[in-house]
Amino acid sequence: MTAVRTARTRLAPQVRRAQLLECALAAFAEHGVARATHSHVAERAGVSVPAVHSYFRTRDDLVTAVLGEVVAYLLDIVSSSLGGPKTVAGALKTLAVRFAAAAREQPDMIKVWLDWSTGVRADVWPHYMALLEKLHRIARRVFSRGKREGVLPASLNVKAAARLYLGGGHTLALMQFADASESEVEALIALIVTSVMAETPDTPLPEVDRT
Repeated sequence: MTAVRTARTRLAPQVRRAQLLECALAAFAEHGVARATHSHVAERAGVSVPAVHSYFRTRDDLVTAVLGEVVAYLLDIVSSSLGGPKTVAGALKTLAVRFAAAAREQPDMIKVWLDWSTGVRADVWPHYMALLEKLHRIARRVFSRGKREGVLPASLNVKAAARLYLGGGHTLALMQFADASESEVEALIALIVTSVMAETPDTPLPEVDRT
């Protein structure tokens, strides 16, 4: 009886690497940045573990490649949303809407981002902080422009506003995985945009009673 063997499809190296990277992104989304391995990627791609190692020799190489995809994706969303001939309010709303949509359109990418953002003890944490600084820098330019144009209050602290605003985008992404309703998402988008455009209060916040 003749054995039937299925021929493995031979892909060009750049095509195979792209396929493995896509499978790696899905594996990291499922298992987390700290736990995903070459074996998880090989299983998804239908190849041997050594085949994955031939493109990503070490786990550090694999992690670097996956997180590099996330960095490029987030920088593109933030820079393209906040850039261009938009009003300040229009730019801020555009990015908030895109943050919410990204979790539906690229769930693996966003899951890896959310998992990465919690790894304060991991070796990759400094790289996440570097990414945050790049995102904050882009947002700060928009808030500074708003102050120059007079559409944002002169008292606005652009550094604090950027942190608050991008933190809201992080929450919007989380809400998509919590099955939040469309009205809840829209309400948060409106709140995020209006809160960072509001006048900074002159009255200091009351002290908290810690007794």
